[in-house]
Amino acid sequence: MKVNQAANRESNKHTSRSVSFATHQSILEKELKRPLTFQEVFDKTHKKKGTDQYISDSAREVVESYSQ
Repeated sequence: MKVNQAANRESNKHTSRSVSFATHQSILEKELKRPLTFQEVFDKTHKKKGTDQYISDSAREVVESYSQ
């Protein structure tokens, strides 16, 4: 696992700890009291805190392909 992490530094960045995507979605829906879109949850879990920048190029590519 350490070798894999060292080889792919950019793909192993996380901003949401070891909490699942579904758990994040559930927590955010309770806070906002409305259903969330995939885009909203993805942005919350893949952007640097306090900025509008994605944590990696691959995260930005996912968003671009999803929006098409």
